[in-house]
Amino acid sequence: MKRNERNFNNDRYNNNNNEKKVKLEFEKSDNEIINLFQNYSKILDEDNDRRERIVKVSRDITIASKRLISLLHRVVFEDRNTILTQAHQDLVKVNALIGNIIKELEGQEYWKFQKSFTWGLQEYTEAISFLYFIETGQLVPVDYIHDKIKESNNIDSLSTFSLSVDDYHLGLCDLVGELMRYCTNSVTKQKYQDCFDCCEFVRTIFTACKQIRQFRPNDSKMSMIDDSVKKIEKICFSIRIRTSEFPDKQLKITADPDMEV
Repeated sequence: MKRNERNFNNDRYNNNNNEKKVKLEFEKSDNEIINLFQNYSKILDEDNDRRERIVKVSRDITIASKRLISLLHRVVFEDRNTILTQAHQDLVKVNALIGNIIKELEGQEYWKFQKSFTWGLQEYTEAISFLYFIETGQLVPVDYIHDKIKESNNIDSLSTFSLSVDDYHLGLCDLVGELMRYCTNSVTKQKYQDCFDCCEFVRTIFTACKQIRQFRPNDSKMSMIDDSVKKIEKICFSIRIRTSEFPDKQLKITADPDMEV
């Protein structure tokens, strides 16, 4: 009887110890899970804060780039060298803003945050490609853009940052609309060769957009490019007709909202 009672007490003691061990293991496991999710929460908070900072910088880049584009349109009416000098000074300021994004991306995954600054980079590409076209009449290379950013920020490497192919292509597509405005302004100042240069350039961009299927813009953007190309072609056609009809006269050709000149 006593032996049975002793065995029973031993079994109960062992069971209690086992329950305590299991409880401690569960508590330890719970703590590990809690710590794991606390770390996840910290990482998410840091990513969200970083994303918010990048979005704000991207908005500043967009605004500054639009102002640069507006400045460049004045090159038709004002002193060319003065406008281009100011444009390069403004470009340095925009590049400095991009430098803030480069710092935010150090040690981070580029594509995790790329959507947060894509609109700013597209507007920036539009601005710098417009400046490059006015100066050279050619398409701005991606390497040139990267070099300008590094030069303005006094850095040797862009780290994980780069101008994505999509942002580059979409920025060039938006450039076509600005070139249409540039062509319209040029014809009013009798800068006819600038109109012909614009026409050849936008035709090349439009043809390339149709051929590069992988990065082809959406239908609405392609339609916008097509409309701009047609308007520029109409201006150039009118210039050819008028100058052939009156080759010995200095004609002043203007463009109305419908581009009928």
